[in-house]
Amino acid sequence: MGTDSELIAAIDVGSTKVCTILARKSRGGFPEVVSYSVVPSFGVTKGNVVDVNATSQAIRRTMSEIRSDVGVDVKSAYVGITGSHIGYENRVDHFSDIGKQGVVTLDEIAKIPSMVSDGLKIPGRSIIHSLPIHYGVDGHDGIKNPVGMHVTGLEVTTHLITADSYFADKLREAVTLSGIELKSMILEPFASSESILTQTEKDIGSAVVDIGGGTTDIVLFRNGSVVYTAVIPVGGFQFTNDISLTYNVEFPDAEEAKLRYGHTNLYAVDLMEAVPITPVGSSANIEIRRRDICQLMRERAVELIRLVDLKLQQGGLKENPNSLVYITGGASQLPGFYEMAEQFIPNCQVRRGTPDFLMRMTEELREPCYATAVGMVLHAFRSENSAERQLGIKDTIDDSGFLRRLMNILRFG
Repeated sequence: MGTDSELIAAIDVGSTKVCTILARKSRGGFPEVVSYSVVPSFGVTKGNVVDVNATSQAIRRTMSEIRSDVGVDVKSAYVGITGSHIGYENRVDHFSDIGKQGVVTLDEIAKIPSMVSDGLKIPGRSIIHSLPIHYGVDGHDGIKNPVGMHVTGLEVTTHLITADSYFADKLREAVTLSGIELKSMILEPFASSESILTQTEKDIGSAVVDIGGGTTDIVLFRNGSVVYTAVIPVGGFQFTNDISLTYNVEFPDAEEAKLRYGHTNLYAVDLMEAVPITPVGSSANIEIRRRDICQLMRERAVELIRLVDLKLQQGGLKENPNSLVYITGGASQLPGFYEMAEQFIPNCQVRRGTPDFLMRMTEELREPCYATAVGMVLHAFRSENSAERQLGIKDTIDDSGFLRRLMNILRFG
């Protein structure tokens, strides 16, 4: 099965599910899925851990299922984090000591993220990622790779992602309580982008919009680097809650009604079709028009898509008409939602985002709701490799993604 150092475990702690993927590092350039487990989650609201015990129990259940499946005891893991408390800033730091060997070395560049974050203390905030955007050398800005350049100091522009320390600590506590050592946290939309975007797509300017159970997460790339992140505290939960409150039905019944009858296009639904629901405190069903449920779904979808479009404008994505917007996440599967996104997000190309790039992925793992978990494995894999190895993997993945999409175009026209 391989030693601990050859295995990567990633845990996506979501508002509706906890998904754990165990993968093995591969010599072929891609991690290989060994096992995975998905269980319901009841301890997370809008991306935030509100019940540590319930969350740790769900994590333990996924670990137990993986142990039963392949006989491996997972000891440490990467864990995803999101929530409306996530913040970012694009900051500039100057490092006068870089380049003192004569030229900028690969090793110096690899150490920059930790050099930015290690000396930084932000009250009440925990640093999740320090992602270099570009470099400045002797007054020349916008340099993507200064390795080998003769410099007298280096200026670094960084996308710094932070979380509220209270919520980060709650998540850390839930993981520790489950008996797992936390390797590091990964921002969930950033992870999703790793499983969806090729390097070329990151270069030309792209966004990933991940619509989960509790939040809608956005990450935006320009010239290959993350330049903007946002979390909207609206997800699939709100769609279900609208049904629950409007018709006074239990949340699980409302969820079933959403999944069975929900649609955002009213014209796709028979005007006279009626569906049964059971109000709280009643033993008898009543019938309501399916189109009324769909009207609720449509109103919530329009509101969410407009919020997404506003964030994309704030991030500067709409300035380039060639920009790509990938819609992914479990709640994006609501019938008609994707077509609405195409309609209401103008001046860019809207596409469906499905996770890829792991070896031995099942068809289930290719569903949009697993984009975060798959991407966490990929990010962890790259993080554990040397800087030289990272560059090689990006090239490999870019080629794979291009060929895969070319085959899809040829197959489906």
